[in-house]
Formats: sequence, structure tokens, C-alpha cells
Amino acid sequence: MDSQTATARPHLQLSEQAADRIRAFRERQGHPEAWVAVTPGGLQGERLTFAFALVEPSELGSDEVLVEGAPDVLFLAPRVIARHVVGSRVEADPVSGALSLETEYDPDQDPLARAVQQMLDIEINPAVASHGGYIGLLDIADGVAYVQMGGGCQGCGLAEVTLSQGVRTAIVERFPEILEVVDTTDHASGTNPYYEPSKK
Repeated sequence: MDSQTATARPHLQLSEQAADRIRAFRERQGHPEAWVAVTPGGLQGERLTFAFALVEPSELGSDEVLVEGAPDVLFLAPRVIARHVVGSRVEADPVSGALSLETEYDPDQDPLARAVQQMLDIEINPAVASHGGYIGLLDIADGVAYVQMGGGCQGCGLAEVTLSQGVRTAIVERFPEILEVVDTTDHASGTNPYYEPSKK
């Protein structure tokens, strides 16, 4: 079904409460074998949050990674955020049952990522903050910088204009090793269902 064997899959840490929550929710939805898709949920201040949704198992795309939390609980992540997910810990809130992912990935350990985020914080975010927003660097891979927009930027109709006319140009001109800037923000969030019948 997936191109990764069980022994080859990367792992994350999954608390018993989170595993039980996922299993119970899958049963209630009538999809006991569903995977749990993990996507960037947005930025709260400078902290990246993640969103979770059930998806039907299927063939992995070249831009996807399957990560094991337990033998019967598999997480599907976009390859661009895989290193945020692998080795991290998924917990469930004891009251609401909401899932959360605590990642140990620190982009500050990458000198290029640190320099890009510093430029965003000094030159871009003061203006963006006047509209209640924040732009953070998610990752840099293969010459592509992936950014997230939070606060007032998320869902804003001018977000693409802001990115194309300001952020993308500033990053590419300042850092020639970066060839493209991609906005990974889900600007339509707020209606993201917990269960989606297909990945696409």
C-alpha cells in the first residue's frame, strides 16, 4: 500500500493518550485504518503549530513521508516538514482530546535559516505586524525556502501580493543560494475537517 516498509519508516513519539484518542476517533468515524495527516497549521507568535486530519491510506506521493507513531497509528506528513515531525512527540489534551505536536527541530541550528529568519524579523515583520501578522521561516530544502504566515496574514487576500512583491524578492535577492520562496500557509483554514475521504 505504501512504498515504505514498516522497518524503514521513520518514527515519532506518540503518547498513550494520543494513540487512544486517534483509535477511538477512527472507530467513531468508521475508518479504523485511516492515517493521520500532519500539516503546518499556522504560526502562533513565532511558534509553528500543526493541524491533524484523518485520511484514507493510499500510495505515497513523492512529496510525502509516512511516519510511524505506533504499529497501527501512522502519520502522513509533507516531505518539507518531515524533519519537524520525525522524532517529535504527539500529545492529546487531557480535557479536549486535541492533538498537539511538540517538535525539537530548531531552524536556528542552520546558519542560513537563522540569517533568513533574522532578515524577516528585522526588515519584514515590523511592517507585517502593523496588520497583526507574522511571517516565519518553516524550512529551507533544495534551494527552496518555505515560509508560514500567521496572525492577520493567514487568510488575507493580499497575502500572495505581500509574498510575491516583498518577501520573495527580498529573500532571493539577499540569499542567492535560495532559488524560490513557497508559502505553505493554509489560507482557507478554519474549515479543515478532522476526516477527509482522500488526501488530495
